[in-house]
Amino acid sequence: MFNDLKTTVLLCIVLIMATLLGVGALGMNSLKAKNKTLSHDLLQSQVSVEALLSSNDNQAERIKTLERDYRVMTELNATHRKQVIDLQATHESRIAKANLIKDSTDEPTKDWANALLPTDALQLLKPTDCKSGDPNPNGVCVAATGLVSAVHHP
Repeated sequence: MFNDLKTTVLLCIVLIMATLLGVGALGMNSLKAKNKTLSHDLLQSQVSVEALLSSNDNQAERIKTLERDYRVMTELNATHRKQVIDLQATHESRIAKANLIKDSTDEPTKDWANALLPTDALQLLKPTDCKSGDPNPNGVCVAATGLVSAVHHP
């Protein structure tokens, strides 16, 4: 009976060891599979990080380009504002000079300055295509330069 007990205990120990080895092997396979998944996830994360770094570099370049464009636009706007102010001053000066002629003490000059242009003269001043400027209220297209001199010469 002692032999049977020894054999039974030994058999139980062998079964327990085999079970532990089986569970260990299953655990090992599970850990290997998990390790493989984690390795794949790590590679995906590295790819994502590289893509984000590349995107960040691209955005930095875009920001530099936008900043440069902003500076150029700001300079252009400042130049444009100065040109508008200069044109307004020139316009006001020419209007003031024209008004001086209209208020002249010399009657023939005053009559000439206040006379409306005849329809035929307006037709001669009207180009076929108004590319050089905007039409005035009379529909005459005029270039931005020489507005007063083109309309009021005797």
